[in-house]
Amino acid sequence: MNIDFFTFGALVLKILVLVGFAVYAIFAVVMVRQEYLMAHVLEESFEPFLRMLVFVHLAAAVGLFFLALVIL
Repeated sequence: MNIDFFTFGALVLKILVLVGFAVYAIFAVVMVRQEYLMAHVLEESFEPFLRMLVFVHLAAAVGLFFLALVIL
């Protein structure tokens, strides 16, 4: 069998990129959980803005993962 190292390297790189995006999406989920816990402890005036920002970040991270999954 003839192994094309360029193709194998590209496949490994794609898998590593997808794993990295998945870890980042999991990090975004953890951020949502941390914001939820923080909101119950602290009463701040900018809490709705922070909650919206965290959910936008989560949506962007998950969307970026699925976009990379489709493109790669």
